[in-house]
Amino acid sequence: MIRALLFDLDDTLLDHTGAARDAVDQWCRELGLPQGQHARFAAIERTWFSAYERGEVTHQGQRAARCREFLGREMSDAEALAAYDGYLSAYREQWRAFSDALPTLTWALESGFQVGVLTNGEREMQQAKLEATGLALADVHLIPTVDLGCPKPQRAAYLAACDQLGAAPAETLMVGDSLTNDVQGARTAGLHALHLDRAGNGDLRSLSALKEVLPRKAS
Repeated sequence: MIRALLFDLDDTLLDHTGAARDAVDQWCRELGLPQGQHARFAAIERTWFSAYERGEVTHQGQRAARCREFLGREMSDAEALAAYDGYLSAYREQWRAFSDALPTLTWALESGFQVGVLTNGEREMQQAKLEATGLALADVHLIPTVDLGCPKPQRAAYLAACDQLGAAPAETLMVGDSLTNDVQGARTAGLHALHLDRAGNGDLRSLSALKEVLPRKAS
């Protein structure tokens, strides 16, 4: 019996890719740089965020490195983080929840599940995302792995999240868009997991489909 549900945040509940695309264009306009560089920005983001997930750089360190590489400038960490604030400001303006996010969280809570959001982002920004998009529900636990000191897909991240929800790994289902972070890592830690792929190539095409997978209320 599943007693707890863990959701990823970026590109699961919130359209991070769309927000980042529009934010990069806005940031480039402000800097007088060519627009349409989202693919390059996203590739740099994946490289450095993966390094963070492997424990090779800090969360702030990967931000500074991403900024230096994207802008092609030699900067100290402090200078790079200050420049990166321009992107973050634009990014915040673009936050949008997917249309099925709030109904799914509401259904999960009303069905008696313990509900958490397990994210590799830092608490301040991820909490702000939930609040800005109307997803900051009182009984939804935000669990940023930056606080835990062990990002997904490290096994300890999922176990700590289960502990916070008061459920055993075998009683917990993780849902997210990343095969590595939200499916394979979770299953390795003993959780159930479903891959959300809105293009239709995963276990779920929408969050609303969870109602068909888990039709019964938790006990």
